[in-house]
Amino acid sequence: MRRLVALFLLISGLAIFLLTGCKAKPPESHYPIQAEVIAMDLPRRLLIVQHGDIPGFMPAMTMSYSIAVPKEVETLGAGDKISADLVVSEGKARLEKIVLLEKAKAAPMAPSAP
Repeated sequence: MRRLVALFLLISGLAIFLLTGCKAKPPESHYPIQAEVIAMDLPRRLLIVQHGDIPGFMPAMTMSYSIAVPKEVETLGAGDKISADLVVSEGKARLEKIVLLEKAKAAPMAPSAP
């Protein structure tokens, strides 16, 4: 009888442990965007971009987003055109899969005075 009680307690404890450890992952929404880099704040892992309308989510605007993989933006600069996956989860947004589409064109140099 003691073995049966001990087995029941063991199985019950294991079931409680497994069920409390299995939290459902919060749902994520993914939105493909194309944007122009305005500025970067690498120490804070932020990228400030100007993007077009994101259907079903937000209108066009300039906004800062956290960067999932900072290495993806190391070569970017202001004016560069990018595409990315905007991932929204629990009210927070981050950019993933950042791809350079077009490097910013260098400003023409003013002619020097004679």
